[in-house]
Amino acid sequence: MKRFGSLSLLALTGALMSCGIGPIDTTAPTATLTITPKALVAAGTVNMTATATDAEGISKVEFYDNGTLIATDTTSPYSASKAYAFADNGTHTLSVKAYDYSANMGQASDTLTVAIADVNEPNDSVAAATALSVGTPVKGVIAGQDRDKDYYKFTAAAGEALKLTVQSVSVDAKSTLDPYVMILMPDGRTVLEKDDDSGAGLESEIRFNAPAAGTYTAVVTSFDIHDDATAKNDRVTNTYQIALTRR
Repeated sequence: MKRFGSLSLLALTGALMSCGIGPIDTTAPTATLTITPKALVAAGTVNMTATATDAEGISKVEFYDNGTLIATDTTSPYSASKAYAFADNGTHTLSVKAYDYSANMGQASDTLTVAIADVNEPNDSVAAATALSVGTPVKGVIAGQDRDKDYYKFTAAAGEALKLTVQSVSVDAKSTLDPYVMILMPDGRTVLEKDDDSGAGLESEIRFNAPAAGTYTAVVTSFDIHDDATAKNDRVTNTYQIALTRR
């Protein structure tokens, strides 16, 4: 039997119990982890929920992403969330560590896959629009949700003569996108111009003069989504390139 100084473990336990101190707790809590969703193809938030039980009670539950602490919760139900974007693409091991009041720890883990196709996401509203500069093309994808719309913003002077093009198959032979584009006035609501196929093939092109100085918004989607209020079009091959040039 292991001895501690002149006392055996049995004798030490007896001495503690005679003083009203019970046996030392060495039992780790039981923990489980649920993550929703388990895969992301568009920028979004992952929710993590843990259960933890222990005879002595739970003091805290820690949430980790690839070993990095992201949140601590001390009240059941134990939960945390984290937002993911294009830069987070890859496999993530999400885990929890549950501690009891004797510092015993139980843990659980699960895997999250982040595979976001569009570097610009989330850009699904006027407020979240991606900046677009004259002469600098930007690539995007109409994917990640059933009815995706991508928003881009640019500044124009009053009377400035511009051309907006949205190309698909002419820049990517594997593209499955038939693009549709609208330009919104600086109020973010009024449609200045819209186009389906004025570009090459089924691609879009708008030539316009800015009626007033301000920040305009271009909205890109697929013709199917624009034409049918119930249509779903969510393919990672819905690639395109949007470009703003002077004319």
